[in-house]
Amino acid sequence: MLLDNIFIRTLSRIFDFILLNILWLICSLPIITIGASTTALYSVMLKIVVNEEGYIIRSFFDAFRKNFKQSTVIWMILAVIGVVLGVDFMIVRTAPKSVEKIGTVLMGGAILIYVIEIIFVFPLIAQFKNTTMNMIKNAILIPVSRLPFMLLVLFLTVMCVILTLLNQTTIMVGAVIWSLIGVSVLSFANSVLIRVMLKPFVKNEDGE
Repeated sequence: MLLDNIFIRTLSRIFDFILLNILWLICSLPIITIGASTTALYSVMLKIVVNEEGYIIRSFFDAFRKNFKQSTVIWMILAVIGVVLGVDFMIVRTAPKSVEKIGTVLMGGAILIYVIEIIFVFPLIAQFKNTTMNMIKNAILIPVSRLPFMLLVLFLTVMCVILTLLNQTTIMVGAVIWSLIGVSVLSFANSVLIRVMLKPFVKNEDGE
């Protein structure tokens, strides 16, 4: 009986992850809504970690609607910055060797900050209420202040991307996995770490 219950709960959770992955994918298709969709996904995942998720579809769309404006504004800002970084990186690669070395180091630092921002800002929006500028600022300051958790989330996320991009076969297999359940599984794993990372700040916000 115990094994049956574990099996049923596991299948139910897998179904939830597939459902959330599909919702995230569909709601991200307009591209401009990727930020709101990612915030909604993390809003549900941060609750799933502590078994407080309620109705999956309703929770997802409630968070999507509630955080749409702020998430979209921040996503558009990050998209523009991403394009600028990409152009700057290509310019640096064509510069003279001495300039290229210095430029590569500076670009590496800028890209690292950018990656931290884009990974952590949407979970923060899902968890807290704050101004847009404070969200952008805290998406760097909070992870840095909780460095071990930040490094684990970064490692997990970057390794998943690298393993996907290894060769043509991994890209094809990865496309299927990411489309079906991969985004949900990664966001769940990240949420386990992010939930612990944010615990002191959640207590402060609650006044405990």
